[in-house]
Amino acid sequence: MTFPWSRLGAAMISVGAAAAFAADDSADLAAICVKVRPAFVFIAGGSGVVIRPDGLMLTNDHVIENRRRFDVRLGDGRSFKAKVVGRDAVGDLAALQLDLPAGETVPHLPLGDSEALRVGDEAVAVGNPFALGVLDQAPTFTVGIISAVHHTQGSYTECIVTDAELNPGNSGGPLINMAGEVVGINGQISTRYGLRSNTGLGFAISSRQVAMWLPLLEQAAGGEVKHARLAGVEFESRDRETAASVTVKDVAEGSLAAEAGFLTGDAIVAIDEAPVANGHRFAGLLGIYPEGSRAAFLVRRGEEEVTLEAVLTAPQRCRTGIDLERPQGGDLLPVVEAVEPGSSAEVAGLKPGDVIVAFRGRRLELPTRDARKLFDRALRTTINVDDIVPLTVRRGTTEVELRLIAK
Repeated sequence: MTFPWSRLGAAMISVGAAAAFAADDSADLAAICVKVRPAFVFIAGGSGVVIRPDGLMLTNDHVIENRRRFDVRLGDGRSFKAKVVGRDAVGDLAALQLDLPAGETVPHLPLGDSEALRVGDEAVAVGNPFALGVLDQAPTFTVGIISAVHHTQGSYTECIVTDAELNPGNSGGPLINMAGEVVGINGQISTRYGLRSNTGLGFAISSRQVAMWLPLLEQAAGGEVKHARLAGVEFESRDRETAASVTVKDVAEGSLAAEAGFLTGDAIVAIDEAPVANGHRFAGLLGIYPEGSRAAFLVRRGEEEVTLEAVLTAPQRCRTGIDLERPQGGDLLPVVEAVEPGSSAEVAGLKPGDVIVAFRGRRLELPTRDARKLFDRALRTTINVDDIVPLTVRRGTTEVELRLIAK
């Protein structure tokens, strides 16, 4: 079989071009590493990055834990004192300020636009995995691609996925695009079999989320900022969702959601122009908003589409007015012992002696005392103002459906 020389020539040219591209690409990566290194921060066995010349830096909340002050070292070898400016424990972000001499500045990296990322884009992760930086006084660089965007991973409700290797010690370090900009803060890894090492997937908090929270973190005076929610709405369970939307099942009278104009049956298809693919995506989009934010919800109502603007508020715990009997014998279902006059429970119609058999749409079995304790705790600590809490109670041989609106 003969091989066409024209194809061989084209193949040789292609190989040569690929080699030249690889060389150029390596040169670009080397230049990015040189640019990035001085703004990297070694902190508490983890990582961070300076994002302003005045010494404002970012890391993960789980890196700083409950400490307030730190001795940190930059990638250029200089050491500084740093104090916590603000914390977002839910979003796993923390802002710190380096204590710089008057008039001094430090190398920094600008925040990039994580919304411009595409799956397949190259990315560089910078960190201190396994404390290797203690040995050679330099951060470690790993290269990969953007594997996914707008992902939900545990408490990271709107994050970037990358296959650039992350390991313990990378937490808080930057994910860098090929322009040398910070597009994410690395914080979690996917593990298997209990091993705390990378399995090919790492998760970074997007720079979009960082930009939304940064002003509040700077104003927090060392305290913690709060996430928001759309209060006063109950949604259909996820197995009943329509395509590319989330359906409103109920709206609490007098709530901010009611004031915004939400109605039962509305299908939410986008938040601030970001499409709602399903319930997970909807929760992820809501999860990045700080309290007090205003968001525009695109709603499909019959054959029409309307835009509703709502104020998002932080959860505010409240008492329901339900006192439960102590469990006796093997019957662990909760029994209402007393109902506080004027409370949400009384308005909902609960009565002493009612046996709660379903809570928020789920039947209660409670086969163990530990399970009963978890329910008692949930009743005390997970209900917020304007929550709609469906209850089913048994009165004698009859089951009664009740609707409790927490106030």
